[in-house]
Amino acid sequence: MAFTHNIILLFSAIALLYHISITTAQTTSTAEPPTAAPPSANGDDIEVINDVKNNKVVQELGVFAVENQNLRNSLQSPISFIEVVSAKRWPVSDGFMYFLNINSKKKINDVEVEGSFYAYVNVKSDDRSFKTGVFQATEE
Repeated sequence: MAFTHNIILLFSAIALLYHISITTAQTTSTAEPPTAAPPSANGDDIEVINDVKNNKVVQELGVFAVENQNLRNSLQSPISFIEVVSAKRWPVSDGFMYFLNINSKKKINDVEVEGSFYAYVNVKSDDRSFKTGVFQATEE
């Protein structure tokens, strides 16, 4: 009789675990992750950041990108930060990737040239990292 009781308890436990696993597997979360950017109109999840001139975070990311580019290219003429003029971002694992268009200056052949510095900056919840950037002089 104790054996039969133990078998019944074992099958009850297995049935309960099976029910919990099926219920959990069928439940889908309707909440968006807290760091998800709103999808763009064309569905690519790229968010255009508005009013970047007054966005302190975006301007700080621009300074960060220029400083890191100058550190990477210490033997070349440094880039001078003026301001971020446009920015986009999209979700990546644990954060966002930013694409920044930075109004800047650089000495080329002893002439100070104004242009755009295009930079990618990865911002995660616990840090940020400069990925790559390129300076392009403004054509006059």
